[in-house]
Amino acid sequence: MRLSAGTEGAAVGRSVVRMASSTTPRAATATGATLGTALARRDDAGLAALLRARPDLAVPAPSSLTALAARAGTRPSVERALTGLDAAELAVAEAAVALAPLRRPTAVALSRAVGLDAAPAHRRLTDLALLVADLPVPALVDALGPHPAGLGPTLAELDTTPAAPPTTASGLKAALRDAPADAVGVLDALAWGPPVGTVGADHLPDGAAWLLERGILRRLSPTQLVLPREVALAARGGRTHARPPTPPASENLRTMPATVVEAEGARAAEETVRLVGLLLQTWHDTPATVLRTGGIGVRELRRTAGALEIDEAAAAAVAELAAMAGLLTQEGDETVAWGPSRAALDWLEDPLPVRWAQLAAAWLRSARTPWLVGTRSDPGTLRAALEPTLERGWAMELRRRALRVLADLPAGAAPTPAQVHETLAWHRPRATAPVSTVGAVLGEAGRLGLTGAGALTAPGRTLLDGGGLAAVARTLERALPEPVGDLLVQGDLTAVVPGRPEPGLADLLSLCAEAESRGAALTVRFTAESVRRALDAGLGADELLAALAARSRTPLPQPLEYLVRDVARRHGQVRVGAAAAYLRVEDAAAAATLVGNPALADLALRTVAPTVLVSPAPPGDVLDALHDAGLAPVVEGPDGAVVLSGLGSSLISGTTAPAGSAGRLARARSRGRR
Repeated sequence: MRLSAGTEGAAVGRSVVRMASSTTPRAATATGATLGTALARRDDAGLAALLRARPDLAVPAPSSLTALAARAGTRPSVERALTGLDAAELAVAEAAVALAPLRRPTAVALSRAVGLDAAPAHRRLTDLALLVADLPVPALVDALGPHPAGLGPTLAELDTTPAAPPTTASGLKAALRDAPADAVGVLDALAWGPPVGTVGADHLPDGAAWLLERGILRRLSPTQLVLPREVALAARGGRTHARPPTPPASENLRTMPATVVEAEGARAAEETVRLVGLLLQTWHDTPATVLRTGGIGVRELRRTAGALEIDEAAAAAVAELAAMAGLLTQEGDETVAWGPSRAALDWLEDPLPVRWAQLAAAWLRSARTPWLVGTRSDPGTLRAALEPTLERGWAMELRRRALRVLADLPAGAAPTPAQVHETLAWHRPRATAPVSTVGAVLGEAGRLGLTGAGALTAPGRTLLDGGGLAAVARTLERALPEPVGDLLVQGDLTAVVPGRPEPGLADLLSLCAEAESRGAALTVRFTAESVRRALDAGLGADELLAALAARSRTPLPQPLEYLVRDVARRHGQVRVGAAAAYLRVEDAAAAATLVGNPALADLALRTVAPTVLVSPAPPGDVLDALHDAGLAPVVEGPDGAVVLSGLGSSLISGTTAPAGSAGRLARARSRGRR
């Protein structure tokens, strides 16, 4: 015999419950009329409390109490109300639905059935208009399904048989005294649910047959047997739940020292701000091309991860965080790309604590789900970073709920994601995300610095309690270590900053050195490429060495001076520039005359050799200007030969004549002259 609570059994159970609603002699649910009467008896304060607890009832505003009662009795509204119940309240609601067809589920009866003091939960269910005069509203019965608390339909809802089963614990025990072991096993399997068992159409196990003959089991269909509710309650000893729901224990939680928590949180906050700033700089230099879906492609994400020196998942999280804070925008006509927004310019000018506070507040109120980047949607498409489909309406509430669990624990408590999920499931069993999603949210909070070593930090608590950005920034500022303005330069071309570098020192090192490690101290290495980067930014060798010497606690080692001066000696030996046209003249004096000619000022002529000038103007404009100045210029081809009149249009317009044509025409012309 197979036991199941599959869709077929559930459908049969629902049909049985619907049938019984008109045949059961005792009222099992509160009717709409009684719900309307109960609401009419409430004063203004009671009605206001109901609308606050179930805000969906107020939108749109009901026209009358009758309309309010009708709306409160609908299944969608009841479903939403159930999502706000904790585990104990939900268990009491299940017990009320299960007991209502048998006896009035008063608070006392519910306490015996669930195994806890049900009075507070009974009052809450009544205040929510889910119970009226102890009876559940019909929509509550439908919402909890055909088998509340794992119990099947009542005897009155099933077909009657000659055999009347025992419905008390003592009577059932006496009936099973001579029962075969198989029958006891079948009863034990069905007693705590699911109450429906599936058997073969042409074969009935001996134990099931024994129970069926005595009316302990009833047939739902040729292949389905069900345990009546009264018999199951007798087998359970009158209990609807095997054990009363209890909140998760908090004794086995890991506890971290406050200094460790704040230090880890501050380090993560500083790193987050640095990565977001580096992302803005990277996408300012090379914007990230937008896909048709609105996100960025795998190549762009890989390029960004390389620039930030982190993995692709972390790069996606940084990009999502920047977008949450409004620091990114899409620009472009033909090719649309993600780049820094105007708000990013102001953000970069703010102090570090203020920048972090803006990022943390944006994350807490965001509906984005960065942890889904790289996973596949239902149609099988890969989810990209920054695409619109990553928004989930429940994400913001889940972030607050997860952090609230940490806030309600003793200071320094660092629960695991599974423990946080267990607490969330206790408070909202019908509205809790999977443990993997809870872990992803806690991971984001840790990388952002709202938590440190798994515990809630002081800035995170300030933000969660509704503190403004200024208050959050001040809290982080107190947690940040004092910035360090000195560095220790070593002979192996490395330097160590023993702490958090000051902004000026951080900018200097970002120009002329490569970061090797970050943490309690910053270690950098000077390389030819990093020094060249500083020279490209406009620093001279002496200026760079002087800036480093001013920050170094000891004299600069000779290897660093040799490196800087050697790179500076070779820096700029080859120069690359842009010019639209060039002019070759016979001698330097003629070239100087052209440069100083006021009529040619618009050409912006510049000398690159004694007899060679360049201009940013197109060749056609240069020719026209020279003609207007009374000169007689000629067009020169790619091989240096003069191009005949009429064939220079391709050069003037920027195209190239066929290879060798200008040389052949020049030689033919010279032969004709001879």
